[in-house]
Amino acid sequence: MESKKLTFRHYLMIGSLIFGMLFGAGNLIFPVHLGQMAGGHWLSAAVGFLASGVLLPVLGLLAISITQSRGIYELARPVGHSYALLFMILIYATIGPFFATPRTAT
Repeated sequence: MESKKLTFRHYLMIGSLIFGMLFGAGNLIFPVHLGQMAGGHWLSAAVGFLASGVLLPVLGLLAISITQSRGIYELARPVGHSYALLFMILIYATIGPFFATPRTAT
């Protein structure tokens, strides 16, 4: 695969997309509420929030960029066809019908 040289505009676009992925509305409101509820245990709450809200998405970005996969199926395919298919179905079901859709219904 031929690599392209990225321009400043490309870096700006990619940076803003990653920022938007990591810093949504929930990341603006939820940490304050989490800190209030954690009280004296704010450090462990902050570490848990940073691990789940920043570390996991960054690891996902790294996994996709290192393997140069074009999607979830292609990322999981080296493990096996059945696993890749099941993994893809579970990820899409988690994003849609299991969590996102019920939240918007209430």
